Amino acid sequence: MKPSWAVVTTADEPAALVATFAAHHLAQGAAAVHVFLDQPDPEAEAMLAHLPACEVTVCDASYWAASKKRKRPEVHTARQIYNAQQVYAKTEAEWVLHCDADEFLLDGLAARKALAEAPDAAMYMRLLVAERAYPDGVVGADIFAGVFRYALRDYSQTGPQVYGEMADFFHFGLTGHKAGKAFVRTGAALKMGLHAPKDKPPHKVIQTTRLLHFDGLTKLHFTLKLLRRAHEPLHKTNDRHGVARSTQFSSLREAISDVPLRETLVSVLKSLDREQIAQLRDLGSLDEAGFDPRTILAAAGLCPDLSVEAFDVALRQRYGGFLQQYAPDLA
Repeated sequence: MKPSWAVVTTADEPAALVATFAAHHLAQGAAAVHVFLDQPDPEAEAMLAHLPACEVTVCDASYWAASKKRKRPEVHTARQIYNAQQVYAKTEAEWVLHCDADEFLLDGLAARKALAEAPDAAMYMRLLVAERAYPDGVVGADIFAGVFRYALRDYSQTGPQVYGEMADFFHFGLTGHKAGKAFVRTGAALKMGLHAPKDKPPHKVIQTTRLLHFDGLTKLHFTLKLLRRAHEPLHKTNDRHGVARSTQFSSLREAISDVPLRETLVSVLKSLDREQIAQLRDLGSLDEAGFDPRTILAAAGLCPDLSVEAFDVALRQRYGGFLQQYAPDLA
């Protein structure tokens, strides 16, 4: 019997994304998808109710009051890890994948084969990242359109070649993380983390598929993501983002009221021009196959609006107060 795996996420995103995340991973073979809604969201709950193997938990005040934490952790990563640990402790699946709602396992069959072949000593199996970018700055017809770039090797040389003077804004050629995410072996009393179990026990890397990271489903989403991190309360873990990401935060915060400069910054970070595309092809660091979840959604009886316009409307509704305070022209 091939090994079973479950997925857990703590999501604070528009319902269309959360529903697509859950439906996609169930279609890829997940035994269950555990969605913790970081705040009450009736629309997301209604969509997720169509998915029988999706377990939804609303992380409202009563949830946290009844938890071992007693109150809601201030830092969102602490909430994510706590929720992932609850699933790890109770799941009947043999492996648990902890990832964000903007991350999608590309090939469930390949992943299951890799898990079946995992050596007994491997406590987790790591998924490498493919990060979405816009070719020639064209956003595309929906929130999932685009191509995918991989982390670059020998970045001290390849980084400046591909990204020029902006190389320091990227972490090995990615705006987001390079660490990937992990299928964690259950029954081993491990402590869940964001990217891998705590203390990093022995592991192997899955070479046959990747984790698609959208790191901003729209340009507004990316802008909002950076701006929210830039205005996080000071905390001992604020340096967890790394130098490149912190550079993005500070630069966007400085440029937020200069609309042309802000839009240029976001475009440079999320778009690839023709020369960059050719360079990434030559370096074996580009996947142009694309990603389209509409067939999976239809099979699940779901038809969320995946247009950029609808997603941005949902973002403005969700974060209107924050945008009014820090970027009123985007509200």
